[in-house]
Order: sequence, then structure tokens, then C-alpha cells
Amino acid sequence: MKIDIFKTIIPLTSQVTMQADEEVKGLLEFCLIPKTRSEMQEFMKLSDRENFRKNILNPLIKGGLLKLTMPDKPTSPKQKYYSKKR
Repeated sequence: MKIDIFKTIIPLTSQVTMQADEEVKGLLEFCLIPKTRSEMQEFMKLSDRENFRKNILNPLIKGGLLKLTMPDKPTSPKQKYYSKKR
């Protein structure tokens, strides 16, 4: 049995990238006061927790744009995230 696999590449337009940038800016502004992951997800109108963590939350933390209120307990259910005004 042979399975054909193919890959489709869809380039992002500058409009899509600019919209994503604006959404992230809005989230960072929203997080000037510490927020939970679920509050952030609700703000962005995203329902998939894993997608939110993988594609938004973790990159913002790794990039230093979001900080943890309890850095020594990153998986705590009481964890909140905040941004600093730039």
C-alpha cells in the first residue's frame, strides 16, 4: 500500500501579519494587569487551549514579552501572566 503525502505552503500576506501583530499588541496591553491563561484566551476569542499555548502564549513568554507572576511554579493553576509597558 502506497501513501502519497503532499505539502501545501500558503504564504502569509502582509495584511494577515499586520492583523496578527495588532492582536498581539492588544493582548500585551490587556495584560498590563496580570491575567490568567483563560482570561487571555477569552480576550482573544480563542477556544483551543493547546493551540493558544503553543502558538501565542509560549512564544510571547520565550520572547520576553510576557512574564509569569510565579516563575518558580510555571504550571500552577494560579499562574498569571503580565506584560510591561514599553
